[in-house]
Amino acid sequence: MHFFGLVILFGLGIYALSLLGERAYGHTRELKPLVQLILGVALAWIANLNLWSGFAISHLRADWVGVTITGLALGGIAFFFDAVVGFFAGLHRKIEDQAVQLERSDLKRVA
Repeated sequence: MHFFGLVILFGLGIYALSLLGERAYGHTRELKPLVQLILGVALAWIANLNLWSGFAISHLRADWVGVTITGLALGGIAFFFDAVVGFFAGLHRKIEDQAVQLERSDLKRVA
């Protein structure tokens, strides 16, 4: 369970790093998933993190394959966080805009 939490927190950290990169360089919205995958692989290689050995699955031919696939999974988790945060940010914006729009339409009908 601790290993799962570590992977989730690494994914959240990669999401935060990609968000900072997007704010710093501006027009990288299209490249954000690629940047998240690259950051995930880099972090997995730096930390020598192997998801499969952490869950006691040791039937890979080489250790580097597990580390690389773990990095891709970390990038995918970061992309998932990006989608979840985008959903909730868009939901809030949609609710606020619809409320203002309903107020304006009701006021026009009454007047």
